[in-house]
Amino acid sequence: MKKRIESFGYALRGIRDFIYCGVNAKIQLIAGAGIVLAGIILHFTTSEWIAVAICIGAVLSGEAMNTALEELADEVTGERRERIRRVKDMAAGSVLISALASVVVAALILSNKF
Repeated sequence: MKKRIESFGYALRGIRDFIYCGVNAKIQLIAGAGIVLAGIILHFTTSEWIAVAICIGAVLSGEAMNTALEELADEVTGERRERIRRVKDMAAGSVLISALASVVVAALILSNKF
């Protein structure tokens, strides 16, 4: 049980490092806070809150994985390598995909409110 509790501490430390070190993390947190504020003001339905929570979670989770991968790649080699560039670009692309999908969800929800 002690190991399980410690693992939560490691995860929380990782989230702290992600937010502290990541410029994109801060931007995405601000965007997420903006849509949460809009949801409070516009009285989102339960279904809308579920969609927003999934989108925010997906974007932040993807960005955290992208950041972790970039940190690891930079630690492995400081050299510019084509394969590492491709991997880093693909990881960044996956975040962009979830962010764009989230923008569509937000636009659909907000368009119904106005």
